[in-house]
Amino acid sequence: MLTSMTGMASMSGASGPYDWSMELRGVNNKGLDIRTRVPEWLTGFDKIARKAISSQVARGSLQFSLKISQGIEQGQRQIDPDKLEHILSNASVLADLAASKGLSVAPLSLSEIATQNGFINVEANTAAQQEVMQVLSGYMPELLAQFQASRKAEGAALHCILSDSLMQTERLIVQAQDTLSDRAKSFEENFRAALARLKQDVDPERLAQEMAILAVKSDVTEEIDRLQAHLAAAQLLLLSELPSGRKFDFLMQEFNREANTLCSKSGAAALTAIGLEMKVLIDQMREQVQNVE
Repeated sequence: MLTSMTGMASMSGASGPYDWSMELRGVNNKGLDIRTRVPEWLTGFDKIARKAISSQVARGSLQFSLKISQGIEQGQRQIDPDKLEHILSNASVLADLAASKGLSVAPLSLSEIATQNGFINVEANTAAQQEVMQVLSGYMPELLAQFQASRKAEGAALHCILSDSLMQTERLIVQAQDTLSDRAKSFEENFRAALARLKQDVDPERLAQEMAILAVKSDVTEEIDRLQAHLAAAQLLLLSELPSGRKFDFLMQEFNREANTLCSKSGAAALTAIGLEMKVLIDQMREQVQNVE
């Protein structure tokens, strides 16, 4: 069963003086990209979250965020003088540098200073922090289970769409095969008609040789055989429990290559129409497989 790279899960709770909420979102990506937003004072939880996520997810762009609200009893908040001095010193250097270049810099506001990391120092309850980290670590498997469930639900929908598209592709391949015998007859008739319009007598042996050369150049049997092989491979991937998005993407490229060749070598309106319809289906499938893990 396919797994989509798109999914979302969230949960919230409380531990001691803390109220917390965490969320995990995922979208499609060529590789695995995990981004986290975790309070700085919760030292080490970023690594815990990354390790838990990477153990369950093979591919996708994921955003994990954790928000924790702290009660008044949690600790005293106060300005860090050293950090404030560092911020103001940097701002002064920047203003002087800008002035030397003929540029003006707006004065740094109090609200902008307050957003700087470390400006507000919290004397935290270390025991409570350790407790909340243990609680959050314990909930990570449940969050990931929800996340995987949402991805598998969308993957099931993708499975149905791709399965239907592959069935239509199989139908078109069979139709392409059925046109080959009629195409050979019409090819010979068209060739003789073209010679008749030239009003020239051609040696029968030379005629047979030229027709054989053109027949080999325009033969699409190999393309149809490869299309059937790609179809069988894609149908097997639909049943795979392993991440198969990259393999699907490669197969779509190969499908497209053979369909292009089929159209360029067709020489018959019926076969060209089949090839064009196949290309439309392949483009639709390529869009869908971009979301497969």
